[in-house]
Amino acid sequence: MLIDNPTFDSFVREAIDNIPEQYARVHENAVFEVADEPSLEQRKSAKLRPHDALFGLFEGVPDAGRSIRTSGLLPAKITIFRHPMIELYADESSLKKQVSQTVWHEVAHYFGLNHEAMHRIQHPQDL
Repeated sequence: MLIDNPTFDSFVREAIDNIPEQYARVHENAVFEVADEPSLEQRKSAKLRPHDALFGLFEGVPDAGRSIRTSGLLPAKITIFRHPMIELYADESSLKKQVSQTVWHEVAHYFGLNHEAMHRIQHPQDL
């Protein structure tokens, strides 16, 4: 599937706009960026094997770890990786859904949520 960068970026912006309201304050101490692929350093920090795909990455101090002592730190960073998702998702609808899930997953890491809590928040009807 051919998805151009502006279209992919629009999927990311829409996903960011749809972050649950109680977590929208992520914008206070985190920046979002889109990159084609993870850097070598990011791959190493995520302990990826050569053929592992990485869709997103949270880097920095989580919200719960921020204090007056960390006030001089750079903002946390959430990076969404374009090419791994485009390569694995065959249609636009599936790609858009995965982008949304990836953005939420990384935002949840910023707030220190585990995978169970992420799922409960994203799918309250499953309770």
